[in-house]
Amino acid sequence: MGKPKLAYWDIRGLAQKIRFALAYMGVDYDDLTYKEDNEQTGGDNTWASDKTKLGLIAPNLPYWIDDDVKITESNAILKYVVRKYNPSMIPSNLAKLAEMDMIEGILADIMTYSATAAYSGEDKKEEHSYTFGSVVPTKLVILSKILGDKKFLMGNEPSYIDFPTYEILYMLTKFRPSVVQAHENLTAYMISFEKLPAIEAYMKSPQFIKGPWFSRHCPAKI
Repeated sequence: MGKPKLAYWDIRGLAQKIRFALAYMGVDYDDLTYKEDNEQTGGDNTWASDKTKLGLIAPNLPYWIDDDVKITESNAILKYVVRKYNPSMIPSNLAKLAEMDMIEGILADIMTYSATAAYSGEDKKEEHSYTFGSVVPTKLVILSKILGDKKFLMGNEPSYIDFPTYEILYMLTKFRPSVVQAHENLTAYMISFEKLPAIEAYMKSPQFIKGPWFSRHCPAKI
């Protein structure tokens, strides 16, 4: 049995929350990156070449292959690896689980409106920026209230929901920094996350991807 494999584009995007979780848990895995620019020229070692050969039920990036387990969809992968390597990061308490699900929905909304604004062409740029401005700050107010004065969203130790939350907040600090800077506790939360020893070590390692966050072909260079 070989090492498990995580594959995604050579960007942060939807895979970075998984990479952070794996680093935090000390999992030894292969981090395979497909280069976006290679897709245009084709050939071996491209996603276009691999996607039908891997036995994935729903071919997509990122994907996770762990022996006979083959998963796509970033949230499914994140929950799988946490359940396997550190299940204590997913609470058994139903109320806490529901709160995590609620946060997951908030993050999905932020991601949708952010991506729409980031990828919008000139003809829709003003409209999508307005929609972003009318929705995302309100979502961050809710997230800030949920966090309160806690170190992490569920308490003093990280849970699985902290990995996607940090990464979405990081994206926003590069895209529209003022919306995060408006909340001191969210800024402090990001610092606490980055100071976790395993995370700090990973961010200093050559394996860490600093950027870009969105596709290299995205009009917004983040």
